[in-house]
Amino acid sequence: MSPNLRELPGNVCYPVAGNHVRPLRFTILVTPIIVAAGLLGAASADAADTRWSITGPQHPGEPDRPVWSMAAFPAHPNVLIEATQERGVMRSTDGGSSWTTVADAGGSAWVVHVDADHPGVVYAGTQADGIFKSLDEGKTWTAQNQGLDTLDVRAIDTSGSTILLGTSAGLYYSNDAAHSWKSLGASDLDIAAVALLPKANGLTMFAGADNGTAPSYLLRSEDLTGAWTPVSGGFPGGVTVAAIATGLAPAGGQAPVLAGTAQGAYRSDDRGATWILVNGLPATDFNAVQFNPANSDQIYVASDGDAGSGGVFRSLDRGATWSPLGAGLPDHPRVTALALQPLSPVQVLAANWNPTSANAGVYRITDPGAAVTGATAAPSASATVRASPTPRPSTVSEPGGRRSTAGQDWEKLGIAVIVLLLIAGVVSLRRWRIRREDQRTYLR
Repeated sequence: MSPNLRELPGNVCYPVAGNHVRPLRFTILVTPIIVAAGLLGAASADAADTRWSITGPQHPGEPDRPVWSMAAFPAHPNVLIEATQERGVMRSTDGGSSWTTVADAGGSAWVVHVDADHPGVVYAGTQADGIFKSLDEGKTWTAQNQGLDTLDVRAIDTSGSTILLGTSAGLYYSNDAAHSWKSLGASDLDIAAVALLPKANGLTMFAGADNGTAPSYLLRSEDLTGAWTPVSGGFPGGVTVAAIATGLAPAGGQAPVLAGTAQGAYRSDDRGATWILVNGLPATDFNAVQFNPANSDQIYVASDGDAGSGGVFRSLDRGATWSPLGAGLPDHPRVTALALQPLSPVQVLAANWNPTSANAGVYRITDPGAAVTGATAAPSASATVRASPTPRPSTVSEPGGRRSTAGQDWEKLGIAVIVLLLIAGVVSLRRWRIRREDQRTYLR
């Protein structure tokens, strides 16, 4: 008996017998589903790598103390060193899973600095016991205070044989491996950050202050005579400085200098002659800044700002665009120290401290976007910070430009959802067209 479509009003009319979908149509339908599933899986997998996770406790069973500075050793990235409040200088040999106090340092330390030019050498500046030096990656320490008039050492940088110190009463330098120190003046300033920038015939020195009297809290010097010039050239007067870092010079250009201040981050690409405010960051203070030693196009800054404006921010394009790095830090993070572990991929470490609750801890995140090939320790300043006695007012502006890795995960998820919605739309349209054709056939 020949088929009579009028007797099948509710059925779907398929183009081939047996109600089987043609192979081509099956491929067209299934391929986008597989792609969407892959995007969802990739987004989920990547998202797991873009969240901060807390490292091990300083003392198991006891609250952590604030961390003001951290560093990793290029030759042994899992060996970490940190300057803490009340627990001196602490060391980890397992990437931060466990910690041991290796220098009491009078109980509290401000800063640690790994000497890039002398493997295994690390310095620690303390709050009351001066400067300590280690020759074995922080296992043992020796005080080196000859010539210092103050023992409150807040900032350290090294380049070749020169060591520059920032103290609560000015600046000092040593050219004999820290055996003796000579004053560089600025004794009326509380120096929070220093940086050394090599040049053909010596060094350019930078010093940032967060207390004292000066027309500018950022100073520059071209020699070791103690002659300091207040920086202007677009740098705001009267704004305190908490951190300074230098990067590697691009081909045919000058090495970049970055300063973290109470009113944002400022950058110079002409050895400190002129400065510009870095756009794309929240309007807050920045107390830690760092270039990736493997690629100075990649920059990290951190803030202990209030009103939710604190955290860690990263740029992959020389500071043209910025984005928050990952998620998972405590609410309203106040980051007090920043460090990079030159692993593959790079690990970023951030110390967080809430002065209200007294909660403190060091957090880690993987940064797959950071360069690691040929990574060596480049000259860069240590970022140090002293807790603000009163919260600074700040406002938050949405950072523009490049998204973080977490943002890329949301992009993948969004694409996957769009693909699935398109598939659903195509299927619904197809079913509607088939049903309409059936109804037309039935009405003939």
